[in-house]
Amino acid sequence: MKRHRKWLSWFVILAFVLSLLPMKGNVAEATGGTQWCVSTTSDSTIYAGQNIPIGVVDFEFVAEGLKIVIDLNDGVTLADVPENIKIDFRLTSESLERGSPGAYEFKTKSLVDPTHLLIPYASLASYLGVNESVLKSDGFQFNVFLHLDTIVNGETETAYPGNPGTGNPWVRYVTLTVEDCTPPPPEVDYGVYTIGFWKNIFNYEKVSFEYGSIVYIQGIAYDVSTLEGQKALSALMTSSPKSMTEEKRLIMQLTAAKINVLLNDPSFLSLELVYKDSGVSTSLTVGELLSGAEVALANKNIDQMKYYQKLLDQFNNGYFVNTLHD
Repeated sequence: MKRHRKWLSWFVILAFVLSLLPMKGNVAEATGGTQWCVSTTSDSTIYAGQNIPIGVVDFEFVAEGLKIVIDLNDGVTLADVPENIKIDFRLTSESLERGSPGAYEFKTKSLVDPTHLLIPYASLASYLGVNESVLKSDGFQFNVFLHLDTIVNGETETAYPGNPGTGNPWVRYVTLTVEDCTPPPPEVDYGVYTIGFWKNIFNYEKVSFEYGSIVYIQGIAYDVSTLEGQKALSALMTSSPKSMTEEKRLIMQLTAAKINVLLNDPSFLSLELVYKDSGVSTSLTVGELLSGAEVALANKNIDQMKYYQKLLDQFNNGYFVNTLHD
Protein backbone atom coordinates (compact mmCIF):
# COMPACT_ATOMS: atom_id res chain seq x y z
CA MET A 1 0.00 0.00 0.00
CA LYS A 2 1.35 3.40 -0.88
CA ARG A 3 1.50 6.05 1.78
CA HIS A 4 -0.50 9.18 0.98
CA ARG A 5 1.69 12.28 0.80
CA LYS A 6 0.22 15.34 2.44
CA TRP A 7 -0.07 17.32 -0.74
CA LEU A 8 -3.79 18.17 -0.55
CA SER A 9 -4.68 21.28 -2.55
CA TRP A 10 -1.32 20.99 -4.29
CA PHE A 11 -2.66 22.30 -7.58
CA VAL A 12 -5.20 25.04 -7.92
CA ILE A 13 -6.27 25.05 -11.54
CA LEU A 14 -7.90 22.73 -14.04
CA ALA A 15 -7.37 18.98 -14.29
CA PHE A 16 -5.06 19.28 -17.29
CA VAL A 17 -2.44 20.76 -14.98
CA LEU A 18 -2.27 17.42 -13.21
CA SER A 19 -1.03 15.87 -16.43
CA LEU A 20 1.79 18.39 -16.41
CA LEU A 21 2.66 17.73 -12.78
CA PRO A 22 1.94 14.09 -11.99
CA MET A 23 1.92 13.04 -8.36
CA LYS A 24 4.60 10.57 -7.37
CA GLY A 25 3.97 7.74 -4.96
CA ASN A 26 5.66 8.15 -1.61
CA VAL A 27 5.95 4.53 -0.56
CA ALA A 28 7.78 1.75 -2.33
CA GLU A 29 5.77 -1.43 -2.56
CA ALA A 30 7.17 -4.15 -0.35
CA THR A 31 8.19 -7.18 -2.36
CA GLY A 32 8.54 -10.77 -1.28
CA GLY A 33 12.31 -10.59 -1.83
CA THR A 34 12.93 -7.54 0.37
CA GLN A 35 13.50 -8.23 4.02
CA TRP A 36 15.44 -7.03 6.97
CA CYS A 37 17.23 -9.32 9.34
CA VAL A 38 19.02 -9.32 12.66
CA SER A 39 22.65 -10.32 13.05
CA THR A 40 24.17 -11.78 16.19
CA THR A 41 27.13 -9.41 15.69
CA SER A 42 26.40 -5.69 15.80
CA ASP A 43 29.79 -4.02 16.12
CA SER A 44 33.47 -4.84 16.24
CA THR A 45 36.67 -3.03 17.16
CA ILE A 46 38.91 -1.88 14.31
CA TYR A 47 42.63 -2.49 14.82
CA ALA A 48 45.44 -0.75 12.96
CA GLY A 49 48.58 -2.76 12.36
CA GLN A 50 48.21 -5.72 14.67
CA ASN A 51 46.75 -4.43 17.92
CA ILE A 52 46.09 -0.66 17.96
CA PRO A 53 42.35 -0.02 18.48
CA ILE A 54 41.35 2.92 16.28
CA GLY A 55 37.53 2.75 16.14
CA VAL A 56 34.55 0.51 15.62
CA VAL A 57 32.53 -0.80 12.70
CA ASP A 58 28.83 -1.50 13.06
CA PHE A 59 26.92 -4.03 10.96
CA GLU A 60 23.15 -3.77 10.70
CA PHE A 61 20.65 -5.39 8.36
CA VAL A 62 18.10 -2.82 7.18
CA ALA A 63 15.31 -2.98 4.63
CA GLU A 64 17.64 -2.36 1.68
CA GLY A 65 20.54 -4.61 2.70
CA LEU A 66 23.58 -4.68 4.98
CA LYS A 67 24.43 -1.28 6.45
CA ILE A 68 28.05 -0.82 7.51
CA VAL A 69 29.10 2.19 9.59
CA ILE A 70 32.83 2.82 10.06
CA ASP A 71 33.45 5.17 13.01
CA LEU A 72 37.08 6.08 13.68
CA ASN A 73 38.51 7.53 16.90
CA ASP A 74 39.45 11.19 17.17
CA GLY A 75 42.77 11.84 15.46
CA VAL A 76 42.40 8.86 13.10
CA THR A 77 41.40 9.41 9.48
CA LEU A 78 40.99 7.41 6.31
CA ALA A 79 43.97 7.89 4.02
CA ASP A 80 43.41 10.06 0.97
CA VAL A 81 44.17 7.28 -1.52
CA PRO A 82 42.02 5.51 -4.14
CA GLU A 83 39.80 2.71 -2.80
CA ASN A 84 40.76 3.25 0.84
CA ILE A 85 37.95 0.86 1.82
CA LYS A 86 37.97 -2.71 0.54
CA ILE A 87 35.60 -5.47 1.67
CA ASP A 88 35.48 -9.20 0.98
CA PHE A 89 32.43 -11.29 1.88
CA ARG A 90 33.12 -15.02 2.25
CA LEU A 91 31.28 -18.14 3.24
CA THR A 92 32.50 -19.69 6.48
CA SER A 93 33.73 -22.65 4.45
CA GLU A 94 36.12 -20.39 2.50
CA SER A 95 39.66 -19.33 3.36
CA LEU A 96 40.31 -17.37 6.56
CA GLU A 97 43.53 -15.91 5.20
CA ARG A 98 43.54 -12.18 4.59
CA GLY A 99 44.49 -12.55 0.93
CA SER A 100 45.18 -9.59 -1.32
CA PRO A 101 42.90 -6.62 -0.49
CA GLY A 102 43.27 -5.52 -4.11
CA ALA A 103 41.26 -8.59 -5.07
CA TYR A 104 38.38 -7.86 -2.67
CA GLU A 105 35.09 -7.52 -4.52
CA PHE A 106 33.70 -4.33 -2.93
CA LYS A 107 35.89 -1.21 -3.12
CA THR A 108 35.17 2.46 -2.56
CA LYS A 109 36.72 5.66 -1.27
CA SER A 110 35.54 7.86 1.57
CA LEU A 111 37.08 10.76 3.47
CA VAL A 112 34.15 11.32 5.85
CA ASP A 113 33.86 10.03 9.40
CA PRO A 114 31.77 8.17 10.19
CA THR A 115 31.42 6.50 6.79
CA HIS A 116 28.09 4.85 5.99
CA LEU A 117 27.97 2.07 3.40
CA LEU A 118 25.03 0.06 2.12
CA ILE A 119 25.42 -3.35 0.47
CA PRO A 120 22.09 -4.30 -1.19
CA TYR A 121 20.86 -7.82 -0.52
CA ALA A 122 21.19 -8.77 -4.18
CA SER A 123 24.83 -7.60 -4.26
CA LEU A 124 25.66 -9.32 -0.98
CA ALA A 125 24.17 -12.60 -2.20
CA SER A 126 26.17 -12.27 -5.42
CA TYR A 127 29.43 -11.67 -3.54
CA LEU A 128 28.78 -14.79 -1.44
CA GLY A 129 27.64 -16.86 -4.42
CA VAL A 130 24.28 -17.80 -2.90
CA ASN A 131 20.64 -17.04 -3.57
CA GLU A 132 19.00 -14.24 -1.60
CA SER A 133 16.69 -16.80 0.01
CA VAL A 134 19.75 -18.62 1.37
CA LEU A 135 21.30 -15.37 2.57
CA LYS A 136 18.13 -14.52 4.48
CA SER A 137 17.65 -17.95 6.01
CA ASP A 138 17.80 -18.20 9.78
CA GLY A 139 21.25 -19.20 10.99
CA PHE A 140 23.12 -18.39 7.77
CA GLN A 141 26.69 -17.31 8.50
CA PHE A 142 29.36 -15.48 6.53
CA ASN A 143 32.64 -13.69 7.20
CA VAL A 144 33.46 -10.06 6.46
CA PHE A 145 37.06 -8.99 5.76
CA LEU A 146 37.19 -5.18 5.92
CA HIS A 147 40.48 -3.54 4.88
CA LEU A 148 41.00 0.16 5.64
CA ASP A 149 43.85 2.47 4.65
CA THR A 150 44.17 4.85 7.60
CA ILE A 151 46.37 7.57 9.04
CA VAL A 152 47.22 6.96 12.71
CA ASN A 153 49.49 9.40 14.55
CA GLY A 154 50.63 10.75 11.21
CA GLU A 155 51.59 7.30 9.91
CA THR A 156 49.91 5.22 7.21
CA GLU A 157 48.45 2.04 8.69
CA THR A 158 46.28 -0.75 7.31
CA ALA A 159 43.42 -1.71 9.58
CA TYR A 160 40.95 -4.57 10.01
CA PRO A 161 38.07 -5.16 12.44
CA GLY A 162 37.32 -8.34 14.37
CA ASN A 163 39.08 -10.92 16.44
CA PRO A 164 42.27 -12.54 15.12
CA GLY A 165 41.70 -15.68 13.12
CA THR A 166 43.27 -18.99 13.98
CA GLY A 167 46.77 -19.71 12.67
CA ASN A 168 48.08 -16.35 11.55
CA PRO A 169 47.32 -14.20 14.65
CA TRP A 170 46.83 -10.82 12.98
CA VAL A 171 44.35 -11.86 10.30
CA ARG A 172 41.07 -10.34 11.46
CA TYR A 173 37.54 -10.80 10.23
CA VAL A 174 33.99 -10.52 11.53
CA THR A 175 31.48 -13.38 11.41
CA LEU A 176 27.84 -12.41 10.93
CA THR A 177 25.01 -14.82 11.72
CA VAL A 178 21.64 -14.03 10.16
CA GLU A 179 18.50 -14.59 12.19
CA ASP A 180 14.91 -13.38 12.53
CA CYS A 181 14.37 -12.20 8.94
CA THR A 182 10.99 -10.48 8.54
CA PRO A 183 9.37 -8.25 5.92
CA PRO A 184 10.27 -4.60 6.55
CA PRO A 185 7.79 -1.78 7.03
CA PRO A 186 6.94 0.21 3.88
CA GLU A 187 9.77 2.43 2.74
CA VAL A 188 9.12 6.16 2.41
CA ASP A 189 10.31 7.94 -0.73
CA TYR A 190 10.27 11.74 -0.82
CA GLY A 191 9.61 13.64 -4.04
CA VAL A 192 12.09 16.35 -5.03
CA TYR A 193 12.32 18.78 -7.94
CA THR A 194 15.05 20.96 -9.43
CA ILE A 195 15.57 24.72 -9.71
CA GLY A 196 14.24 24.71 -13.25
CA PHE A 197 11.05 22.96 -12.21
CA TRP A 198 10.25 25.41 -9.41
CA LYS A 199 11.21 28.47 -11.44
CA ASN A 200 8.81 27.49 -14.22
CA ILE A 201 6.03 26.58 -11.79
CA PHE A 202 6.21 29.97 -10.13
CA ASN A 203 6.21 31.66 -13.53
CA TYR A 204 3.06 29.75 -14.48
CA GLU A 205 1.47 30.46 -11.08
CA LYS A 206 0.17 26.92 -10.69
CA VAL A 207 1.21 25.83 -7.22
CA SER A 208 -0.31 26.45 -3.81
CA PHE A 209 0.80 25.10 -0.44
CA GLU A 210 -1.53 23.71 2.19
CA TYR A 211 0.81 24.16 5.14
CA GLY A 212 4.30 25.36 6.02
CA SER A 213 4.09 28.07 3.37
CA ILE A 214 6.78 30.44 4.63
CA VAL A 215 10.25 30.05 3.12
CA TYR A 216 13.08 32.03 4.70
CA ILE A 217 15.99 32.98 2.46
CA GLN A 218 18.74 35.04 4.15
CA GLY A 219 16.32 36.19 6.82
CA ILE A 220 13.65 37.30 4.34
CA ALA A 221 10.27 35.57 4.59
CA TYR A 222 8.54 34.53 1.37
CA ASP A 223 4.93 33.45 1.68
CA VAL A 224 4.65 30.98 -1.19
CA SER A 225 0.92 30.59 -0.66
CA THR A 226 0.52 34.05 -2.24
CA LEU A 227 1.16 35.08 -5.79
CA GLU A 228 3.46 37.89 -4.66
CA GLY A 229 5.61 35.49 -2.65
CA GLN A 230 5.83 33.08 -5.57
CA LYS A 231 6.89 35.85 -7.92
CA ALA A 232 9.57 36.95 -5.46
CA LEU A 233 10.96 33.44 -5.28
CA SER A 234 10.79 33.12 -9.04
CA ALA A 235 12.92 36.23 -9.37
CA LEU A 236 15.45 34.73 -6.97
CA MET A 237 15.64 31.59 -9.07
CA THR A 238 16.01 33.28 -12.46
CA SER A 239 19.59 33.10 -13.65
CA SER A 240 21.28 36.12 -15.17
CA PRO A 241 24.89 35.85 -16.39
CA LYS A 242 25.65 39.42 -15.33
CA SER A 243 24.35 39.03 -11.80
CA MET A 244 25.25 35.38 -11.16
CA THR A 245 27.51 34.86 -8.15
CA GLU A 246 28.35 31.88 -5.97
CA GLU A 247 25.96 33.34 -3.40
CA LYS A 248 23.14 33.57 -5.96
CA ARG A 249 23.75 30.01 -7.17
CA LEU A 250 23.55 28.72 -3.61
CA ILE A 251 20.40 30.73 -2.88
CA MET A 252 18.74 29.20 -5.95
CA GLN A 253 19.62 25.63 -4.95
CA LEU A 254 18.67 26.25 -1.32
CA THR A 255 15.32 27.74 -2.32
CA ALA A 256 14.41 24.69 -4.39
CA ALA A 257 15.50 22.37 -1.57
CA LYS A 258 13.44 24.22 1.03
CA ILE A 259 10.34 24.04 -1.12
CA ASN A 260 10.94 20.30 -1.64
CA VAL A 261 11.07 19.87 2.13
CA LEU A 262 7.88 21.88 2.63
CA LEU A 263 5.98 19.58 0.28
CA ASN A 264 6.94 16.45 2.22
CA ASP A 265 6.49 15.26 5.79
CA PRO A 266 8.58 16.87 8.56
CA SER A 267 10.38 13.51 8.86
CA PHE A 268 12.19 14.42 5.64
CA LEU A 269 14.51 16.68 7.66
CA SER A 270 15.91 13.68 9.57
CA LEU A 271 16.64 11.60 6.45
CA GLU A 272 20.32 10.66 6.25
CA LEU A 273 21.75 11.49 2.83
CA VAL A 274 23.24 8.32 1.34
CA TYR A 275 24.14 8.18 -2.36
CA LYS A 276 22.06 5.68 -4.33
CA ASP A 277 24.90 4.69 -6.66
CA SER A 278 27.62 3.99 -4.10
CA GLY A 279 25.88 3.61 -0.74
CA VAL A 280 28.30 6.19 0.73
CA SER A 281 26.84 8.67 3.21
CA THR A 282 27.46 12.42 3.22
CA SER A 283 27.25 12.23 7.04
CA LEU A 284 24.49 14.84 6.81
CA THR A 285 20.75 14.74 7.29
CA VAL A 286 18.50 16.89 5.11
CA GLY A 287 18.10 19.33 8.00
CA GLU A 288 21.86 19.56 8.48
CA LEU A 289 22.31 20.14 4.74
CA LEU A 290 19.95 23.12 4.80
CA SER A 291 21.51 24.51 7.98
CA GLY A 292 25.03 24.15 6.59
CA ALA A 293 24.06 26.03 3.44
CA GLU A 294 22.57 28.83 5.55
CA VAL A 295 25.80 29.11 7.54
CA ALA A 296 27.86 29.24 4.33
CA LEU A 297 25.68 32.09 3.08
CA ALA A 298 25.90 33.96 6.38
CA ASN A 299 29.69 33.63 6.50
CA LYS A 300 30.06 34.40 2.77
CA ASN A 301 32.52 31.50 2.56
CA ILE A 302 33.04 30.85 -1.15
CA ASP A 303 34.48 27.34 -0.76
CA GLN A 304 31.61 26.31 1.52
CA MET A 305 29.10 27.89 -0.88
CA LYS A 306 30.46 25.77 -3.72
CA TYR A 307 30.40 22.65 -1.53
CA TYR A 308 26.76 23.11 -0.54
CA GLN A 309 25.76 24.12 -4.08
CA LYS A 310 26.91 20.72 -5.30
CA LEU A 311 25.19 18.79 -2.50
CA LEU A 312 21.94 20.72 -2.88
CA ASP A 313 21.97 20.22 -6.64
CA GLN A 314 22.40 16.48 -6.10
CA PHE A 315 19.64 16.55 -3.48
CA ASN A 316 17.22 18.37 -5.78
CA ASN A 317 18.00 15.88 -8.56
CA GLY A 318 17.18 12.87 -6.37
CA TYR A 319 20.68 11.36 -6.13
CA PHE A 320 20.15 10.12 -2.57
CA VAL A 321 18.41 7.03 -1.19
CA ASN A 322 14.69 7.57 -0.50
CA THR A 323 14.42 10.60 -2.80
CA LEU A 324 12.51 10.50 -6.10
CA HIS A 325 12.87 12.95 -8.98
CA ASP A 326 10.79 12.96 -12.15
